[in-house]
Amino acid sequence: FKRDWLHAANTPITVPLNPKYRPDPRRWVCTCPNFVKTRFLICKHLVQSVHPVAPTFFLEGEMEPGDEVGDGVEDDLVDTFCQQLDTRTFQERMLTHVKNIHDFCDGLEYQIQFNDYRMLTVLECNGSSFLRLADNCLSCEQRENLSRSRSPTTWEKGTVSAMFHRARSSSQ
Repeated sequence: FKRDWLHAANTPITVPLNPKYRPDPRRWVCTCPNFVKTRFLICKHLVQSVHPVAPTFFLEGEMEPGDEVGDGVEDDLVDTFCQQLDTRTFQERMLTHVKNIHDFCDGLEYQIQFNDYRMLTVLECNGSSFLRLADNCLSCEQRENLSRSRSPTTWEKGTVSAMFHRARSSSQ
Protein backbone atom coordinates (compact mmCIF):
# COMPACT_ATOMS: atom_id res chain seq x y z
CA PHE A 1 0.00 0.00 0.00
CA LYS A 2 2.74 2.43 0.98
CA ARG A 3 4.60 1.87 -2.28
CA ASP A 4 1.42 2.39 -4.34
CA TRP A 5 0.48 5.51 -2.37
CA LEU A 6 3.93 7.06 -2.74
CA HIS A 7 3.97 6.18 -6.46
CA ALA A 8 0.60 7.93 -6.91
CA ALA A 9 1.80 10.90 -4.87
CA ASN A 10 4.89 11.33 -7.06
CA THR A 11 3.37 10.64 -10.50
CA PRO A 12 2.91 13.86 -12.45
CA ILE A 13 -0.64 14.85 -13.40
CA THR A 14 -1.04 16.27 -16.89
CA VAL A 15 -2.56 19.72 -16.91
CA PRO A 16 -5.24 20.44 -17.87
CA LEU A 17 -6.90 17.46 -16.21
CA ASN A 18 -8.79 15.20 -18.59
CA PRO A 19 -12.46 16.29 -18.28
CA LYS A 20 -13.52 12.62 -18.11
CA TYR A 21 -11.70 12.28 -14.77
CA ARG A 22 -13.73 13.54 -11.85
CA PRO A 23 -11.82 12.89 -8.61
CA ASP A 24 -13.92 13.36 -5.47
CA PRO A 25 -11.64 13.08 -2.42
CA ARG A 26 -14.53 13.50 0.05
CA ARG A 27 -16.19 10.29 -1.24
CA TRP A 28 -12.82 8.82 -2.30
CA VAL A 29 -13.85 8.03 -5.86
CA CYS A 30 -12.37 8.89 -9.23
CA THR A 31 -13.51 8.12 -12.76
CA CYS A 32 -9.99 7.54 -14.08
CA PRO A 33 -9.24 3.99 -15.28
CA ASN A 34 -6.41 3.50 -12.77
CA PHE A 35 -8.70 3.95 -9.77
CA VAL A 36 -10.69 0.76 -10.45
CA LYS A 37 -7.62 -1.21 -11.49
CA THR A 38 -5.60 -0.63 -8.34
CA ARG A 39 -5.79 -3.05 -5.47
CA PHE A 40 -6.23 -0.29 -2.88
CA LEU A 41 -8.61 1.99 -4.82
CA ILE A 42 -6.19 4.87 -5.07
CA CYS A 43 -5.05 7.00 -7.97
CA LYS A 44 -2.74 9.96 -8.44
CA HIS A 45 -5.69 12.36 -8.70
CA LEU A 46 -7.05 11.42 -5.27
CA VAL A 47 -3.72 11.04 -3.49
CA GLN A 48 -2.49 14.40 -4.74
CA SER A 49 -5.78 16.12 -3.89
CA VAL A 50 -5.41 15.45 -0.15
CA HIS A 51 -2.81 16.86 2.22
CA PRO A 52 0.43 14.90 2.58
CA VAL A 53 0.13 12.09 5.12
CA ALA A 54 2.27 11.58 8.19
CA PRO A 55 4.63 8.57 8.17
CA THR A 56 2.52 6.95 10.92
CA PHE A 57 -0.37 6.75 8.42
CA PHE A 58 1.26 3.73 6.81
CA LEU A 59 1.45 1.88 10.14
CA GLU A 60 -2.31 2.03 10.75
CA GLY A 61 -3.32 -0.65 8.25
CA GLU A 62 -3.27 -4.38 8.78
CA MET A 63 -1.20 -6.77 6.70
CA GLU A 64 -2.97 -9.36 4.60
CA PRO A 65 -1.51 -12.81 3.99
CA GLY A 66 0.89 -12.56 1.05
CA ASP A 67 1.65 -8.87 1.58
CA GLU A 68 5.27 -7.86 1.83
CA VAL A 69 6.58 -8.17 5.34
CA GLY A 70 8.85 -5.48 6.78
CA ASP A 71 12.19 -6.07 8.43
CA GLY A 72 10.50 -7.08 11.70
CA VAL A 73 12.04 -4.22 13.64
CA GLU A 74 9.56 -2.53 15.96
CA ASP A 75 9.60 1.24 16.05
CA ASP A 76 9.47 2.30 19.70
CA LEU A 77 8.39 5.82 18.72
CA VAL A 78 5.15 4.68 17.11
CA ASP A 79 2.52 2.58 18.84
CA THR A 80 1.68 -0.05 16.23
CA PHE A 81 -0.62 -2.09 18.49
CA CYS A 82 -4.03 -2.40 16.81
CA GLN A 83 -6.85 -3.09 19.24
CA GLN A 84 -9.56 -5.56 18.26
CA LEU A 85 -12.47 -3.56 16.87
CA ASP A 86 -15.70 -3.79 18.80
CA THR A 87 -17.98 -5.62 16.37
CA ARG A 88 -21.12 -5.60 18.50
CA THR A 89 -22.66 -2.69 16.64
CA PHE A 90 -21.95 -4.35 13.29
CA GLN A 91 -23.41 -7.64 14.48
CA GLU A 92 -26.46 -5.97 16.00
CA ARG A 93 -27.14 -4.02 12.83
CA MET A 94 -26.58 -7.04 10.57
CA LEU A 95 -28.80 -9.30 12.70
CA THR A 96 -31.56 -6.66 12.66
CA HIS A 97 -31.40 -6.53 8.85
CA VAL A 98 -31.40 -10.33 8.59
CA LYS A 99 -34.45 -10.60 10.90
CA ASN A 100 -36.33 -7.91 8.95
CA ILE A 101 -35.54 -9.61 5.64
CA HIS A 102 -36.67 -13.01 7.00
CA ASP A 103 -39.93 -11.47 8.29
CA PHE A 104 -40.47 -9.64 4.99
CA CYS A 105 -39.90 -12.85 3.00
CA ASP A 106 -42.47 -14.62 5.18
CA GLY A 107 -44.90 -11.82 4.34
CA LEU A 108 -44.11 -12.13 0.64
CA GLU A 109 -44.83 -15.86 0.76
CA TYR A 110 -48.20 -15.02 2.33
CA GLN A 111 -48.93 -12.61 -0.56
CA ILE A 112 -48.58 -15.39 -3.18
CA GLN A 113 -52.08 -16.77 -2.46
CA PHE A 114 -53.69 -13.49 -3.56
CA ASN A 115 -52.09 -13.42 -7.06
CA ASP A 116 -51.99 -9.63 -6.85
CA TYR A 117 -49.70 -8.33 -9.60
CA ARG A 118 -49.77 -4.86 -8.04
CA MET A 119 -47.80 -6.16 -5.06
CA LEU A 120 -45.36 -7.89 -7.40
CA THR A 121 -44.93 -4.64 -9.38
CA VAL A 122 -44.33 -2.63 -6.21
CA LEU A 123 -41.79 -5.21 -5.03
CA GLU A 124 -39.92 -5.21 -8.35
CA CYS A 125 -39.92 -1.39 -8.65
CA ASN A 126 -39.11 -0.39 -5.08
CA GLY A 127 -36.87 -3.34 -4.31
CA SER A 128 -35.05 -3.58 -7.63
CA SER A 129 -31.61 -2.62 -6.31
CA PHE A 130 -31.92 -5.04 -3.37
CA LEU A 131 -33.14 -7.83 -5.66
CA ARG A 132 -30.18 -7.17 -8.01
CA LEU A 133 -27.78 -7.28 -5.05
CA ALA A 134 -29.29 -10.59 -3.90
CA ASP A 135 -29.03 -12.03 -7.42
CA ASN A 136 -25.41 -10.87 -7.77
CA CYS A 137 -24.36 -12.27 -4.39
CA LEU A 138 -26.08 -15.61 -4.98
CA SER A 139 -24.65 -15.83 -8.51
CA CYS A 140 -21.11 -15.17 -7.23
CA GLU A 141 -21.60 -17.70 -4.46
CA GLN A 142 -22.83 -20.33 -6.89
CA ARG A 143 -19.91 -19.69 -9.28
CA GLU A 144 -17.36 -19.87 -6.46
CA ASN A 145 -18.79 -23.21 -5.31
CA LEU A 146 -18.74 -24.80 -8.76
CA SER A 147 -15.36 -26.31 -9.47
CA ARG A 148 -15.80 -26.15 -13.24
CA SER A 149 -16.97 -22.57 -13.40
CA ARG A 150 -14.59 -19.66 -13.70
CA SER A 151 -14.33 -17.57 -10.55
CA PRO A 152 -16.03 -14.17 -10.63
CA THR A 153 -13.70 -11.21 -10.95
CA THR A 154 -13.92 -8.17 -8.69
CA TRP A 155 -14.70 -5.62 -11.38
CA GLU A 156 -17.20 -7.56 -13.50
CA LYS A 157 -20.31 -5.48 -13.97
CA GLY A 158 -22.51 -8.07 -12.28
CA THR A 159 -20.18 -8.69 -9.34
CA VAL A 160 -19.04 -5.21 -8.31
CA SER A 161 -21.93 -4.84 -5.88
CA ALA A 162 -21.14 -8.26 -4.41
CA MET A 163 -17.40 -7.74 -3.92
CA PHE A 164 -17.67 -7.76 -0.11
CA HIS A 165 -19.99 -10.78 0.03
CA ARG A 166 -18.19 -13.88 1.27
CA ALA A 167 -19.53 -17.08 -0.22
CA ARG A 168 -20.73 -19.91 1.97
CA SER A 169 -19.21 -23.25 1.16
CA SER A 170 -21.45 -25.57 -0.86
CA SER A 171 -21.79 -27.85 2.18
CA GLN A 172 -23.57 -25.15 4.25
